[in-house]
Amino acid sequence: MTLESRIDIQGLDAILAKFPLIRPKVVKILRAGAITVKGQIAKYAPATAANKPRGWNSYYSLSTRRANNRWYQRGYGTKWVVKSGAVHGRKTSETLGRRWTTAEKDGGLTQVVGNNASYGPHVQSEKQARFHRQRGWKTTDDVAQEWGPKITKDVSKGIDEVFRGKIT
Repeated sequence: MTLESRIDIQGLDAILAKFPLIRPKVVKILRAGAITVKGQIAKYAPATAANKPRGWNSYYSLSTRRANNRWYQRGYGTKWVVKSGAVHGRKTSETLGRRWTTAEKDGGLTQVVGNNASYGPHVQSEKQARFHRQRGWKTTDDVAQEWGPKITKDVSKGIDEVFRGKIT
């Protein structure tokens, strides 16, 4: 998996050292947090003009060195229209949103949400291309910052409920 960010839960090791029998329940709570993060990071940014089919345009731009006849079709890849009106394309999509996965390390105490799409880092990591940021793509760090406090609160509440006998 090439994309990762961290949400650290402080004090978890100390609690588990004193109460090792609650470990499976804590792992279950952490897994729920990882699934929440996965659901948030896998959301696509809204479609823009860059994702909409175009008709033939003979206007040649010096900045792009081509006519604006190309677009990116999600789930497929780059497409373009030629003068005759025929549409051509290159199937390059690795379906970034569907490639988000979760995995466990350290006996479940570390939950990893990751993605191995080759272009993923340029879309959703600290290496994100500026135009992806401008189009609303969230990075792994964005999601970790946004959801970290809620996940931490949920884990704390879950552990409290374990001790109160509400989670079995």
